[in-house]
Amino acid sequence: MDRKQFFNALQAFDTEYVNFAAFGHIIKEMETALDLYRQTGLVRNLLITGESGCGKTSLARSFQMSYPREHLLEQTITPVLLVEVPSLGTIGALARAILSALGDPYPEKGRVVDQTARIVVLLRSCKTQMIILDEAQHVYDRGQRKTQYATADWLKTLINAIEIPVVLLGIPRLENLLQVNVQLRRRFAAPIELSLGSPDSLGFLDANFDVINALIPVLPLPLSLRATSAEDLTRRVYYATDGRVGYLKRLLAAALEVAWENGESEIGVGALADAFTRIWRGGVSKLNPFSQEFVYRRLDRSGEPFAGDRQA
Repeated sequence: MDRKQFFNALQAFDTEYVNFAAFGHIIKEMETALDLYRQTGLVRNLLITGESGCGKTSLARSFQMSYPREHLLEQTITPVLLVEVPSLGTIGALARAILSALGDPYPEKGRVVDQTARIVVLLRSCKTQMIILDEAQHVYDRGQRKTQYATADWLKTLINAIEIPVVLLGIPRLENLLQVNVQLRRRFAAPIELSLGSPDSLGFLDANFDVINALIPVLPLPLSLRATSAEDLTRRVYYATDGRVGYLKRLLAAALEVAWENGESEIGVGALADAFTRIWRGGVSKLNPFSQEFVYRRLDRSGEPFAGDRQA
């Protein structure tokens, strides 16, 4: 494989869509909420949380692609609207993001009350039946409790006005937003977690192996099990990625580069160990999941790659 072929293969691998059981379960929940609305007009709002890199954005994009926009002569039909909540997380920033996603040519125009009214009109014009707000924790992250309450209250008012299902996607501290505003909390079903589980959970190895196995066919070089077992490799990969699809793809991409640079015909444990140090320079010896000296624990202490990710 020459350099151009390798980089083309690496690019193709980076864009590969990964499915797994928890992913499919949440997609089904979203489909059920949408079907319920379509058949009865009843609204069921969903709150979906997951650690950074677990595949939330991929899930949202996959779902939206199942209900594509339809461009007609005089209007654009948008069954499912996907909006990334801006890091600013204020009412105005969120309103502008929704307007922009709806194709409003002047999303920044007008006061918030005017922007809100335009959102309602455009959603009806586009025949939108569900809104997905990705990175919704930014609403909680913004400012003090008073600001958080105000933005959550605006979101509650919008949900009441549009009368279609809303899906909030974000990291676990998104749940705190619903604690800030009780009225908003009442409008959402119990939180659903997108996760592969932990090493102590039932079915952990199977869930993680399924994800790894889904990526093997699209790897330009095969994954070698000559120096380890499938069970041991799966467990080590979990600790190297914290069970997150985004980190898994990053690890395998780095391992591909290592193997290719070394002229190897497969990805072995040695390539994975070198790849992990490229991702985190401190990942050596006892802190490298692919080392024989590894301590088999989450790398979530101060200065480690997953430190602080589970904090509220």
